[in-house]
Amino acid sequence: MNYSSTDKSAMAQPGFIGKLARFGRTQEGVVSIEAALLFPFMITLLLGMIDLTHGLSLKRKVTVAASAVVDLTTQETANVTTADLDQFILAADAILKPASSTQTKVELMNFRRSGNDIKQEWSHSRGGCGGTPASMTGATLDKLTQENNDIVVARVCLSFQPLVGYVIGAAPWSVEETVAQRPRNGLTLDCSNC
Repeated sequence: MNYSSTDKSAMAQPGFIGKLARFGRTQEGVVSIEAALLFPFMITLLLGMIDLTHGLSLKRKVTVAASAVVDLTTQETANVTTADLDQFILAADAILKPASSTQTKVELMNFRRSGNDIKQEWSHSRGGCGGTPASMTGATLDKLTQENNDIVVARVCLSFQPLVGYVIGAAPWSVEETVAQRPRNGLTLDCSNC
């Protein structure tokens, strides 16, 4: 090991002051200490990026699933049954794979206007996301509905636990989407046993 002239003078100093001076000038182990300080930050950054891309992918899948369920429902003629609606909900499960069907909640609702009154004619769900979404009440429904012309609303919800959430103990995130369409084969769509 090569020592500079100041290192040699510090080595010549006896006692605590000399040891402290040598410790302050040494470069051994600096990379290990820097790596130890940066490693937790880098792992958190990596897990966060994985969570972000997974969350964006799930949001897109939930949007496609809600669109597919409402699209299949509105293609039916004047009447649907709960068995039909259950089959349409299975389409959402196929889109959201590998998420399990127990994590996926799907709601279907039909609204009809009669004069100034808009009421929910029927609904069907598996799991339930919590009732009529806030985006489908009041002024929004007033703009979307027409006299004796139904609007069918599908809402898909999925619970997502980010990897960082496992590390820091955070609660799962809820990813949801609501899509509305009009019946395609008529003005109204009734459900015989909803």
